[in-house]
Amino acid sequence: RINDKEALELAGTADADTVDARGLSEAISGTEPRYSFFRHVRSVEGEMKRDIVFIYTCPPGSKVKERMIYATMKRWACKAASEAGGFEVSKRLEASSPEEITAEMIEEEFQPKQEVKQGFSRPKRPGRR
Repeated sequence: RINDKEALELAGTADADTVDARGLSEAISGTEPRYSFFRHVRSVEGEMKRDIVFIYTCPPGSKVKERMIYATMKRWACKAASEAGGFEVSKRLEASSPEEITAEMIEEEFQPKQEVKQGFSRPKRPGRR
């Protein structure tokens, strides 16, 4: 979180190691903007992957000054945490409230995107006047 002196400070939860994707929305503050890092464990072709997800939540009822500061500093906070922690952020998510962050939403982010190809459609000929 960002404190009163506009400095970034770590505000962990007591059960941070045991929070899974389903309980993530309860672990994030619903009254103040927050930056959260979540370790998402998934299996890819039988191999366990541990990806770090950066989550930025900004409830609509938060103070305007807080919203401005958090929105401005989110890239810097992600970079600073990555450098200090020695990890790389795999995905970045944004939500207006913690309730929007669900296990399904996180899983969808790691699914390969299906590309739908459309053929070229000729433009219609201009009409006569």
